[in-house]
Amino acid sequence: MFSSLRTRFGVPGVISVIALVFAMFGGAYAASNSSDNGKATASAKAKKGPKGPKGATGPAGPAGPAGPAGAKGDNGANGVNGSNGAAGSNGISVAVSDVESNPAGECGLPGGIKVSSASPDAVVCNGEDGTDGTNGSPWAAGGTLPSGSTETGSWTMLLSELEPGLFAGEAALSFPIPLAAELGATKVKVVAPSGSDVDCDDGNATNGAPSVTNPEAANGYACAFVATEPPGVVTRVLAKASAAALNPGAAKSGARLFVVGTEAGTAYGTFAVTGLTP
Repeated sequence: MFSSLRTRFGVPGVISVIALVFAMFGGAYAASNSSDNGKATASAKAKKGPKGPKGATGPAGPAGPAGPAGAKGDNGANGVNGSNGAAGSNGISVAVSDVESNPAGECGLPGGIKVSSASPDAVVCNGEDGTDGTNGSPWAAGGTLPSGSTETGSWTMLLSELEPGLFAGEAALSFPIPLAAELGATKVKVVAPSGSDVDCDDGNATNGAPSVTNPEAANGYACAFVATEPPGVVTRVLAKASAAALNPGAAKSGARLFVVGTEAGTAYGTFAVTGLTP
């Protein structure tokens, strides 16, 4: 047998096999003779150490999902209707009454009204009489044009043929604010195109020279400024508006302007009148 093993594994191989067999038998023997049925026991139990300190509190965890909605509750019972005058009562209509006008009253002499309801009463007083104001301007209705004050206006007319080579027209000049007195013939002036008159200048150089586009008049004078189309019309007289024949001058409320020309056309212009208290 050994001869066969030696031939196959050689001497070192035979020795290794024998050693392996003895090792296996030795382990089996030790296991069969163990006092704890082959279980290994520790030679001594380890000693338990002291308890460590409490660790820090960890972070809060995420919020959990919302729970399901609860069931719908039953309707409450209807409340009881209140009565007038009680707390929580029905509304009460507002009553309005006059407050007597006397010094001892709630509003004094002007008087007023009292508003009553379920809430505390409220008193609304009339306003007291104010002090008398100053006299109104004479420019108001019924007044007359004050001295030094000027009013202006405009006019237009057509020149019609009265006879061969003679053309004429008429226009009314109306004073919105009447004059304090009528004006005589010497106080009414007609300024032809490109003409001028010292009594038709109010002395205020700020507005420029008197003209159709800038009518002016001295105190107590009325002035009519004339323009024509075509040029060449001759002006004659500014007459007082009255039932009588042509009376040169101007009435308190206005005048009539007569223009005589050499051909058919249109005459137009402006006027200014400045008051003078008599």
